[in-house]
Amino acid sequence: MKSIIILATLLIFVSCSSSRIDRKIDDVAWDSLADESYLRWGEGRLKKSAKSEHKVVGCYQGEASETLNSYKKDYLVKNQNPYYWLHIGNCYFIEENWTKAEFFYRMTLEETKVKTIKSIALNNLGLIHFKYEQWEKGKELLSESMKIAPKFKVPRYNISQLYLQFGLFDKAIEMLNDSAFKGHKDIDVNFSLANAHLYKGDLKTSLQYFNMIPKDSFRREDIAATYALFLMKEGKIKQAKSVMDKRERSGVLELTAISQKIEKMIALRLKEE
Repeated sequence: MKSIIILATLLIFVSCSSSRIDRKIDDVAWDSLADESYLRWGEGRLKKSAKSEHKVVGCYQGEASETLNSYKKDYLVKNQNPYYWLHIGNCYFIEENWTKAEFFYRMTLEETKVKTIKSIALNNLGLIHFKYEQWEKGKELLSESMKIAPKFKVPRYNISQLYLQFGLFDKAIEMLNDSAFKGHKDIDVNFSLANAHLYKGDLKTSLQYFNMIPKDSFRREDIAATYALFLMKEGKIKQAKSVMDKRERSGVLELTAISQKIEKMIALRLKEE
């Protein structure tokens, strides 16, 4: 049981902090953050939005250099557009060029009066501070983002991940049960709530949220590994093995190592039965 708790703690840290896990969602019905971020959009959804006014989509399709060059050419015409600086910042953010991303998000805050755009810039600045493990500063920026755009879900989701990472499960649950999420279905929101209740030891409520996740998503390695640990705590070892056997390998080294340890634990438990 102690090994399960240790692995669960490591899993939640890797899942919350890693940007390398593929969280693409092809079905918009399961993406409640779709209106605020392209980060989880699948290729099909991105292609449908690849219009001239959505030039930034190119950055999410692996064409950051081309898109940035296009924005530079449009400077004289587009620099008064409130989204101009934000989109450039987003391109650098996707490229993980944090210094340039921060510069253009600061420009966004200086050049626009639109609160929703300021909220997005503040949210992304908060995430950049998290990259440098400046947790308190990042939290302050996310809180400011929520304050000026109370209905936005992305900053609430991001701050919930911080709470999960540091074991503040009740705060994470409170954040994800906010009215901003009311009436929405979302894979990662449900997964986060399943996580929070699992680590609190409330297996019944955890299962309710796992049951809200579409079955295909259990192939995602972080979801599969966490659900396998849940099943092991329930004593359902054969089901846990089936879940791990069907997972898609993420290629994230830390997650791969955890998955392998879970598989070894399952193998030992099966031998004991």
